[in-house]
Amino acid sequence: MRICFISLGTFTHIGSYLDYFKEAGHDVHFVSLSPGPQRGVPTYNVGLGRKYSESEGKWKYPISMLRARRLIKKLRPDIVHAHYATSCGLTALVCGFHPAIVTVHGSDLTVGIKSRVWRLLLKRIFEYADCVNAVSRNLHDKVVSLGISPDKIETLTLGIDTERFSLIERPAINRSRPLRLVCTRRLEPVFDHRTILDALALLKGKGIGFEMTFVGDGSLLGTLKQHVRQVGLDDSVSFTGRVNNDNLPEVLNRHDVYLSASLWDGASLSLFEAMATGLFPIVSDIKANSAWLSHNVDGLLHKVGDADDLAKCILRLHDHPQLAVDAAKCNREKVVESGDRKTNMKSLERIYQKLVAGEEK
Repeated sequence: MRICFISLGTFTHIGSYLDYFKEAGHDVHFVSLSPGPQRGVPTYNVGLGRKYSESEGKWKYPISMLRARRLIKKLRPDIVHAHYATSCGLTALVCGFHPAIVTVHGSDLTVGIKSRVWRLLLKRIFEYADCVNAVSRNLHDKVVSLGISPDKIETLTLGIDTERFSLIERPAINRSRPLRLVCTRRLEPVFDHRTILDALALLKGKGIGFEMTFVGDGSLLGTLKQHVRQVGLDDSVSFTGRVNNDNLPEVLNRHDVYLSASLWDGASLSLFEAMATGLFPIVSDIKANSAWLSHNVDGLLHKVGDADDLAKCILRLHDHPQLAVDAAKCNREKVVESGDRKTNMKSLERIYQKLVAGEEK
């Protein structure tokens, strides 16, 4: 099949889709609405200029969409797959090509649906698409709330490489050594790292030993480092910067606990990676997390934005380390069953084939 993907050039996960379908033998093309890194497939930047500014670039979208429309007509793909329902789903609508699939990743729907204008546009985009791919059940339900038939929606996440992120046997958590904590979320406001730091400050005040590692980069790096100094955590917290995903399993394997204070999520691949390697997850109580974890069974869920509750969750694991032992295998099995990349991409490939053949999904 000739598959044409549409997304922003900087979309983190688009490379995984491109790589999989290229390696599967398909003729893959990438239409980018903004500049981005080299992707290893024929790439067409229909955006304007060499740089893209979120605050200054919105007006460029209509022109980019028209350029994408002309390009799609020229490429004549078998199927178009747009990622993010707002900018790129709207581009697919403007292109008018069928069959088309639109993937909803999170903020494109959870934020967009709050706007009266975008709510109408999203409904139109989903009506136009031959298939809507929601990466989580929560997003599936939001699409349905717009009047879209569930028969048209496929709940399927990109998933992770469960062979690379393998389960290892970790030393038991005990009070004779510090808890080794890790967070792999980008340093951006939506992931609320400050709540994690405030919780750790509370634990330090109780005499709990820990080593906290933040993996990743982002706009809040300087602000968070300053907050670390303000709450007196200089000797307990480190920032690694961005780590290549190929090297991430090694980093995760040096830790005991995965932390995330995310305010919202679509389907968190960072959580899947942690669960697959046997890290014990202590994460915010949002639907994207509670869909995968049961509180006090295979993870701990803390109140969103509540540092005191997060500190209590970490303290509970510290006092009841058997929780981590009991959860490791179960969490791994859940990710292998529903979050394995090869399995999920094969399912997506079958959806493509049915749409191209003119069959209903």
